[in-house]
Amino acid sequence: MNESHALLDLLVIGAGPAGIATAVEARQAGIQRILLLEKGPTHSFSIEKLYTPGKRVDKVYLGQQVECEGSVCIVDGSRESVLQTLDAFVNQYELAIRYDTEVAAIRRQEDGTFQVEDTKGQIYAARTVVIAIGVYGRPNRPDYPLPTSLKGHVHFDLTQPPPEGESVLLVGGGNTALEYAAFLYADHPVTLAYRGDAFVKANDINRRILEDLEAQQRLMVWRHADVASVRDAAEAPRVEITFKDGRVARFDHVLYAIGGATPQGFLQQAGIELTGKAPQVDHRFQTNVEGLFLAGDLVAGGKGSLVKAFNTGRTVVQEGLCADHLECRLPGQQP
Repeated sequence: MNESHALLDLLVIGAGPAGIATAVEARQAGIQRILLLEKGPTHSFSIEKLYTPGKRVDKVYLGQQVECEGSVCIVDGSRESVLQTLDAFVNQYELAIRYDTEVAAIRRQEDGTFQVEDTKGQIYAARTVVIAIGVYGRPNRPDYPLPTSLKGHVHFDLTQPPPEGESVLLVGGGNTALEYAAFLYADHPVTLAYRGDAFVKANDINRRILEDLEAQQRLMVWRHADVASVRDAAEAPRVEITFKDGRVARFDHVLYAIGGATPQGFLQQAGIELTGKAPQVDHRFQTNVEGLFLAGDLVAGGKGSLVKAFNTGRTVVQEGLCADHLECRLPGQQP
């Protein structure tokens, strides 16, 4: 097991919009020893991989009139312009990001610092930690059993997409499911199975993209398709799906996108208390564990609003980290 030698001032888990905003605000406040850990191969992975090229991204999302409170913001634009903006922040503020790094455990030490361990055994020491992972890629699981023998054929996120050319049944009907479908169709035979009729949980942009792909026969859409069970067929294609209407079909892979869920187990392992499924935080988004904060989708509400995610980073830094934990030099503050 390897240990990092330098004590970080701030360790940010997740290099999406909220994680980047938190790190930028921290850098502007004079915090120097900052590291971001990102499970995916790039920062803002969900936007890069799951938004189709040219997809519109609005500052005001689904009528949520929210103004930017901190240094990180966007204007109405496209997938490409948002990624370019976030990339510019990473470069301008020289943010150190370690990619392909998934955190396994967070432990607060007796001296008040944290030890964070990734799945490769690397340990990071930090004075403060901000968890800025999204509910993206943390979907609910089905209520029927999934055979353990289908490991590698049953998926709950797209960090590592199935091999090109292999067939995929995508289960779900919200924005995540439609974005997964728009990403996968070019390299995989994709069938989207939704137990409902109309995709009312998805936004207008994603619905139009799906309608176009379906009309062009780029993918299949099965409506009123409620999965009853999954079985290992023991030969390719391995995943045998039985639907409640009696039909049976086989695919190389099944990918679930049936609703976002707070990663309860991960948060509870860190000692964070939950009320129902929601983590307990104060007005600064500090958890019951002193020095451990949440940012982004986990606390912003109104999932999908980048501005809300950005604003949580500003609150964490200026009202939390700089108020009680780290030595800061806030913009406009007298030396």
